[in-house]
Amino acid sequence: MNILKRICLFIVCTLFVTFPIFAVDFQADYDTQYAVSPNGTTIVTQNVTLTNKQSNLYPKQYTVTIDSDQIKNVIAYDSKGVITPKVTQKDKKTDIVVEFNDKVVGIDKKLLFSIRYENGAIANKIGNIWEVRIPGITNDPTLGEYTVSLQTPTTFPQNAYMTPLPASGVRWTKNQLVNGGINAAYGEYQSYVVDILYPLDNELLTPAMYTIAIPPDTTYQSITISAIDPKPMEIKKDGDGNWIASFTLQPSQHVDVKAQLLIKTYIKPLSQSQKPLPDMNLYLKEQPYWETNNPQIKEYAKKYTTPRAIYDFVINTLSYNYGQISTTPIRKGAVAALSNPTNSLCTEFTDLFIAIARAAGIPAREVVGYAYTNDSRLRPLLVGSDILHAWPEYYDTESSRWIPIDPTWGFTTGGVNYFDIFDFNHIAFVIHGQSSELPYPAGSFKQGSIPQKNVSVRFAESTTIVTKDAYKTIFDLPKQITAGRVFKGTVQVDNIGGKQIEQIEVKIVGSPYAFKAQKTEQKPPPFGSITIPVSIPIPILLHKSQGIIDVSVNGEQSSFQYEILPTYWVYAAIGCMALAFLLVLWTFIRKR
Repeated sequence: MNILKRICLFIVCTLFVTFPIFAVDFQADYDTQYAVSPNGTTIVTQNVTLTNKQSNLYPKQYTVTIDSDQIKNVIAYDSKGVITPKVTQKDKKTDIVVEFNDKVVGIDKKLLFSIRYENGAIANKIGNIWEVRIPGITNDPTLGEYTVSLQTPTTFPQNAYMTPLPASGVRWTKNQLVNGGINAAYGEYQSYVVDILYPLDNELLTPAMYTIAIPPDTTYQSITISAIDPKPMEIKKDGDGNWIASFTLQPSQHVDVKAQLLIKTYIKPLSQSQKPLPDMNLYLKEQPYWETNNPQIKEYAKKYTTPRAIYDFVINTLSYNYGQISTTPIRKGAVAALSNPTNSLCTEFTDLFIAIARAAGIPAREVVGYAYTNDSRLRPLLVGSDILHAWPEYYDTESSRWIPIDPTWGFTTGGVNYFDIFDFNHIAFVIHGQSSELPYPAGSFKQGSIPQKNVSVRFAESTTIVTKDAYKTIFDLPKQITAGRVFKGTVQVDNIGGKQIEQIEVKIVGSPYAFKAQKTEQKPPPFGSITIPVSIPIPILLHKSQGIIDVSVNGEQSSFQYEILPTYWVYAAIGCMALAFLLVLWTFIRKR
């Protein structure tokens, strides 16, 4: 709300002749109170003090401009009584004009008045989360003190984040509001249902394997695959943690892979999300669109050496081109973004941050995904594409975590802090770190082109999220074996629960023929598997026997029983030897 973006003041001199005056003739001090009701309607009360800077002038009229058209039920009054305000709305702005009843003349004399109204744009319930956004103010020369207080109902969930925090504990100050508005959210997590269609075509004359990228678990989101048809052969993780599902297509076969995901997004990092980088250099390399060896990029990397400094530089350098958001986006890269800074979209904000960060020795990567917004002017999306948004992450060595930031929305919201605090509205589809282009995200995976809309996102009830781990033990072992041979096969544990499991620990014990094996897998993805080979030498036996393979998967027990047949060739050998002995004996007796 640019309270003083447009101010109209008229005064009367001691002879009561009306003259227009300059802004330096008065100073306006504001005490603004925001009271949010349980249904989200916000009552805004602005107590304003106008102080005369001239001895023979007084204010007659004052205009407040609010950057919202959701203003209604405006009332105003001064020390002499009620004022009937004149309210006009145009271009999503509201002008409130008040003509004062009171006339205060004299240097340093003060005129006190109040404006009260309902604003429907301050608090909004989005899925499970209440968002509160109080816009900043312009640094107008007539503005003196400016304080803001906020009151939310007890029915709101607990506060997830608030930026900035009030300077005095309960009130925000002018300096805070000039540098950007107040952004707050209430709730633990956001829940989404995401439907994705992956069209696959095998145009070859032989069977071929195709892969797709399914949105993965990250530091701030958890994924449950509630349905996928057809089921993949397997899902593996790549080096960036993406979930890569594999399918085999027959010659000239077309398959539409349909997946439904239940997604939770969080503000606080999920447990066990800390992970040291095995090779930091992989995230410092030059890649297409991240020209770290470019001289201009190198110079900026010497000047801006921290993630925050690079974030601020990107916001202050690039300008978002709203004219391109309804067209098919063309990725330009970091160097091209610098050469044409006013023609930028989220890809340019992201690529420029990554290129400078990598050149400065800070591991950085790109996330491509979906971001929810109810105000496309403040938080714009690439409307002409299923791939609606891109943002960077940098690796924080102190916490051993990837930290997401959004310089695009930091710019378009006029200074909302998307560096220190993220939000519940970003869903990661794929992560580009070791490659700047692969894997292709949902909606554009097919050779990088953008087909028909294949992604649908809606809010979900939190109770629909399935959280139980589920796995299946598969014994690929023979049911019978002849004694004297080696009993061979595998034990495979499949994650069939539709969600990533924090850890699977598999223990195998064989009896009565000794065998032990153990394997621990961290964060196996849905439809991922663990395979352990089994090899047990079986001794020579002259009788039937049985063996048992006991398997423990995270403490849950299962067994496989196999039959051991006697070593028949031993019987045959003994019989042959006995027969040969009898023949020798008989021959000897006959000769005697």
